Amino acid sequence: MPVQRWVFAVLALALATAGCSTPVAGKPVAGPVTVEGAAPEVVRWMNNFCGVANYMVASGGVKFDQPPADPVAAKKAISDALGRVVDVLNVAVHDLEELTPAPVTAADAAVEVIVEPLSKARDKFVSAKSTVDGAAELTTDVFSAVMQNMTEAVSVMNEAVEKMSVVKLPDTFTTAAEQAENCKK
Repeated sequence: MPVQRWVFAVLALALATAGCSTPVAGKPVAGPVTVEGAAPEVVRWMNNFCGVANYMVASGGVKFDQPPADPVAAKKAISDALGRVVDVLNVAVHDLEELTPAPVTAADAAVEVIVEPLSKARDKFVSAKSTVDGAAELTTDVFSAVMQNMTEAVSVMNEAVEKMSVVKLPDTFTTAAEQAENCKK
């Protein structure tokens, strides 16, 4: 058996080399094209952009539990929860604003589409928190005002999601996202 394999290998090699010396008609076909990575500053920008998105997703766990029965404790619990939301939005807006100017100007529009509604939503949550903090007690009117601000904040954030779905970053950012660590999470 080992001799047969050896003979087969020699025959295969002979046939392969014989084919190399025979001219063929046609045009050569290009080999596989390797795509270069994105510029380091674009990768860094995408890494930071995805980092903000990851932070927002991770912070999405801010929950409004059922307020305690005690009115003073309920007021504090609502104020604390609103404060956490405001803190998250403050960080997100700040970090997004730090991304401008982007290495490619077209990306600035994507940041603006997100920053504007997040800022408006943050302002609504700040207003809701101020209403709670400024009230002597949680009356129906106070609670209604807080709910109105929260509803408006959520509506503005939903609009941001809709706007973001139509924004397209330049192709170089798509390539950069494949290289950016925060975009792989």
